[in-house]
Amino acid sequence: TACNTYTWAVNNQTYTSSGSYTSTTGCHTEILNLVINVCSNNITLGVKAYLQGMYTGNGLMAASLYDLGESQDATATDSIEINLWSAATTATATAPNYSVKALLHTNGMASVTFPGSALGGSYYVAVRHRNSLETWSAAPITMASTGNSVDFSASATAAFGDGVNAPTVNMGGGVFALYSGDVNQDGTIDSQDMTIAENDASSFLFGYNASDCNGDGSSDSGDMTLIENNAGLFLFYARPY
Repeated sequence: TACNTYTWAVNNQTYTSSGSYTSTTGCHTEILNLVINVCSNNITLGVKAYLQGMYTGNGLMAASLYDLGESQDATATDSIEINLWSAATTATATAPNYSVKALLHTNGMASVTFPGSALGGSYYVAVRHRNSLETWSAAPITMASTGNSVDFSASATAAFGDGVNAPTVNMGGGVFALYSGDVNQDGTIDSQDMTIAENDASSFLFGYNASDCNGDGSSDSGDMTLIENNAGLFLFYARPY
């Protein structure tokens, strides 16, 4: 469900009408069941975030979705979920107030649109990715009609931390990234994630899989090394409640 328009990360096509749409690449077919609501005063939020495993240096990531044939956009790194949690109710809420999926580009940029009802609200911004540690903004932001943005890449202090580990990993050159390796998305990087990666590697799994932490399509020793290194840091997601 989206307001006014929806850009499908699979084929980078923008739709303005409700319906069922398909995208086929080889023998792989994705189906989008889309409901477009007419919304006024939509609010745009720009998010900048890098993924540790897919970061290649110089402010760029691998175009994993494009390389695997999952998107026709040559700058498509992966799909992420961006959630808004009201600062007033975060401690008692069981789900975000708003949740939108977005295409994350190789330059770390993603743009999402929220309905006008979010205007004026104070929200923490949380980013989720298929094998990254969920990461929240260090402080809530007040959603304005224009100019809303969160940059997780410029400093470790941009993300909410637990006071034990740095909330994001320093990639060098003044770039910080979300930790990779939370394959089962349970909020920590540990032996369970390693087990999944090992099993997938032994099956020579290739394609768009959660255990492929570096985005090269192959679940192998490269992913396991990344998971093992991060597991040694005893990482957990940090939330402000």
